[in-house]
Amino acid sequence: MLKKWVLAAGLVINLTGCSVATYSHKLQDVETGDRVGITFDNRNLDYIRVYPETKTCINLDAKDNGYTNNAIGFQTQLNNKLMGFPEIPETPELRREFWVSAKDNIAIRMIQPNGAYDTVSFRPKVGSFYYVTGLFTSQYTPRSLSVVEVYKTDKGYYDRKPVEDLKLKNCEDGSFRLQHF
Repeated sequence: MLKKWVLAAGLVINLTGCSVATYSHKLQDVETGDRVGITFDNRNLDYIRVYPETKTCINLDAKDNGYTNNAIGFQTQLNNKLMGFPEIPETPELRREFWVSAKDNIAIRMIQPNGAYDTVSFRPKVGSFYYVTGLFTSQYTPRSLSVVEVYKTDKGYYDRKPVEDLKLKNCEDGSFRLQHF
C-alpha cells in the first residue's frame, strides 16, 4: 500500500513539474539579431518576468519568457549581471542586464508576493536600451512598474523617457494555465 502511495506521489510530482518547468526558468540573453538591452533594478524583491514574444496579447507559455531575479529574500552584488549598458543617474549598483529580442512587442510584469501584478508592454526600438524598476510611492501601496527608454542627449550624457504602454492583456484562448501571472 505504501509503495502505491509513493508511486502515485512521484507520478504527480513528475507530471506537475513538467508543466511548470517552462514557466519558471530564468530569462536568457538573445545573442544575435534584432535585440535591445534592458537593465533591471535588482533591489526589487518582487519577481520580474519578461515576455519578449508578445504580439497582440501576452503569451504566458512562450519558450523565451523568463524571470530576471535569481535570489529570493535578499540581494547582493553577487547577484549582479552586468553587460556594460549605458547608465542613467538612477541606475543602482545592484542590477541585472539582459539582451532581449526586439522582433515583437515586449511585456514586462512585476509580480508581488500577494499575487497582484503590474504590467507594461511596449514596442522596442532595435538597438535601444531600457531601464526597469519598481517605484515606491508609500508604505501602504504596492510598487508600480516603471519602464523607461535610455537615450543619449545632444550633450553626450544619457537620459530617460517613459515608454508608451500598449496595455496588452494575457491571451485568453483557453490553452494557457489557470494562473494569470
